[in-house]
Amino acid sequence: MSVSVIDDFVQMVIYDHSVATGLKSCKTDQDIVDFAASCDYIFSITAWLQYVATDSAGLSESELLAINAIESDHWSWAFRKVAPWRAMLMDGA
Repeated sequence: MSVSVIDDFVQMVIYDHSVATGLKSCKTDQDIVDFAASCDYIFSITAWLQYVATDSAGLSESELLAINAIESDHWSWAFRKVAPWRAMLMDGA
């Protein structure tokens, strides 16, 4: 069940500007889980980390390095966690 809740949250970030704006303040994976819970999307940190790992499994080493090079205090950090959110970022972000 957690995966469908996480999928729903990921989609809500894409479709609701106010939710996307709230994601900008997340600096840790736990922050993302807590933010999702504040929007009534309840899932565990373990489920989230597994979701991110599954999403990242198909990335090349250079893509992973580029994603991991972004400091967590940068506004775009959380958006780099999963492919649907990365697709929201403009080139150069």
